[in-house]
Amino acid sequence: MKFLMLLRKELRESLPWVLLAAVVLFAIGGLMLRELAHYDLVSWRHSQLVADQTVSPYLLTQDSVLAGSAGLLFAVSIGLGLILGVRHFWMPHFTRTWPFLLHRSVSRMTVLASKLTAATIAFIVSLGTVWIALYWYACQPEIFLVPAPVKVLIDGWIYIVLGLLVYLATALTGLSRAKWYTTKIFGLAFATLVLFAAISQSRVLWVVTVIALGIVILLFQVIETFCKREY
Repeated sequence: MKFLMLLRKELRESLPWVLLAAVVLFAIGGLMLRELAHYDLVSWRHSQLVADQTVSPYLLTQDSVLAGSAGLLFAVSIGLGLILGVRHFWMPHFTRTWPFLLHRSVSRMTVLASKLTAATIAFIVSLGTVWIALYWYACQPEIFLVPAPVKVLIDGWIYIVLGLLVYLATALTGLSRAKWYTTKIFGLAFATLVLFAAISQSRVLWVVTVIALGIVILLFQVIETFCKREY
């Protein structure tokens, strides 16, 4: 019961940023798709070809109408991770409310779990549902000649998980009592390293593996730091 009360509190405080992320992705991503609606991509590619030129069929369909929206999703997801990380773990320090929050009749793990759960729900609801809606729209055959492939949908969810990775990194950096010129920056630096390592992989399985390992490492660091830190 106390966990649910804390969860509602975190969701309520995160709501403005969650709604902003959803609106930005839906509005701009939807506008991008509307601009591409009824755009004959295959005919355009044929118009660029030289007579008697042999072309791989893949070349005619490799571009997805969701390419621009996917890039937007990546940026919004990273931004939301940074904002929620600051809101959940930096603001209590700036406003000096950590003692009030942690001296309630709940364990530190309950407080931490409420923040992590709120962030996970925020990403799934604000970005996940909008991304599914954009993908559904991009797959309508009466609107787009080349439907968006399933891989684009999967890539979008990978971008959302990367936002959670950034959230954990921001949380760890905010919880660390070290100086900025020492190990305080470790969380964000590690997340950046994982991000580049994931992007450099060519197989989805390896991408997921790299991101999952990064999240597990950061999660354990956040739990240990949060539970042992003196506030």
